[in-house]
Amino acid sequence: MKIAEPDPSIVRDAIEGRLAAVDALITTIQPGVYKLAVHVLGHRDDAADATQEILLKVVTHLSGFRS
Repeated sequence: MKIAEPDPSIVRDAIEGRLAAVDALITTIQPGVYKLAVHVLGHRDDAADATQEILLKVVTHLSGFRS
């Protein structure tokens, strides 16, 4: 199970606060995060909730990422 790796320029732009890049980053990683959550949790509703929490953490902690 693999989460798609976003283009480094998208990550850099997202870190700099460009909203289109944040959207592109989330759009890129969301399917893989969800699939992993379903695999780990075994329940789609729980996986959807976990995916939202994970993506929220990603967005709120972008400044700590290294591109």
